Amino acid sequence: MNVRTCIVTGQYPPQVGGVGHSAHRVANILASRGLQVHVVALQKHPTPLPFDESFSSTQEGEVLVHRVKVFHPKREEGVAFAEGDVLTRYNREMFHALEYFQQRHHYDVLHAFFLYPAGFIAGLVGRLHGVKMIASIRGNDIGKYAFDPLRLPFIRSALENAAFVTSVATSLTELADRAITPIAGKAKTILNSVDLTRLRPQARPELNLKGTVIGTAGLFRYKKGLVYLFKALAEIGSRFDYSLLLAGNFFSEEDRQPHLQMLHDYGLRQRTVVTGKIPPDRMADYLQLFDILVFPSLFSEGCPLSMLEAMAMKKVIIGSRAGAIPEIIRDRENGLLVNPGSSEEIAREITEVVQNPALRERLAENAAATAGAMTPEREFREWMEVYETILGKVSKGKEK
Repeated sequence: MNVRTCIVTGQYPPQVGGVGHSAHRVANILASRGLQVHVVALQKHPTPLPFDESFSSTQEGEVLVHRVKVFHPKREEGVAFAEGDVLTRYNREMFHALEYFQQRHHYDVLHAFFLYPAGFIAGLVGRLHGVKMIASIRGNDIGKYAFDPLRLPFIRSALENAAFVTSVATSLTELADRAITPIAGKAKTILNSVDLTRLRPQARPELNLKGTVIGTAGLFRYKKGLVYLFKALAEIGSRFDYSLLLAGNFFSEEDRQPHLQMLHDYGLRQRTVVTGKIPPDRMADYLQLFDILVFPSLFSEGCPLSMLEAMAMKKVIIGSRAGAIPEIIRDRENGLLVNPGSSEEIAREITEVVQNPALRERLAENAAATAGAMTPEREFREWMEVYETILGKVSKGKEK
């Protein structure tokens, strides 16, 4: 039996963000192994458009991508609007768009990345048309919206309407199950995969880096806990020479200035390089520059792809016990674990790694072995187990 699945997401490349990159990776994993895959990417748009002018459909490799511009006014200083009214129209337009594609293409599965808006909308369309829905928890959807009185009902609805719930971290599944609505009987953790064949440096960026290169990679915002890395480096002071490399960009302009101010306050501006946005196919160019990467996330963390890529490239990882990080990092075996919010622990572990080359080499080798086992083939098998659970026996490829 051939399966036609529709991945529903609020992010998709070229948009930046972990959800979009994960949706893209999974869409291509499934399509390359025989499933018929569409993507409906629901994108906020500041002005209303007629529906027939609001979407475009393009074939991107083996995946058909429908990008839909959905009216959602930007917040502007001095302009007031009722958020509930905005969400009502926003939700209704997304529902109308996804229902249109469902009626046109007759999907067997709606596969939502992020509980709101994707999971909420896919759950409603699925229930209305008798289509199974997979809701994929990615991090902020539970970690943030569980505390949002306007959006909490939406994520509860997504979880209740889902035939199956997946997550990139067991801690996120447990929060959903214990604090929102019971899902334990229909939930599974599927960790991200890393494609080693695409993780090859193409060039070496010319950056002003000296000494031991310490830092992190990804999108930078408050929940990533970078202030604790900054404090740790300030505590280390001049014990050894180092540079701070932030490979990536700030999540939004609202995140930029507070982080730059922290770097100034802790005396790190002269040691720091912030690369800005890096295309996914060039991330290996920058990861090769690191000696130590620190992922000091505080909460709402999923399964950081940049961490897996760095591990595959034999880099030493120091990560907090948040999200899937402690499911991947085994303390003092393939990396080092610290408690969220502890600059003291980060400083201690960085210092030990710098001063103990044997530990550094062992952690790096074991990190590469761990990442090497997290293959796209493994991730595909786990996704197919979910599809088979909700649809019955499914062939893993098109009939020739």
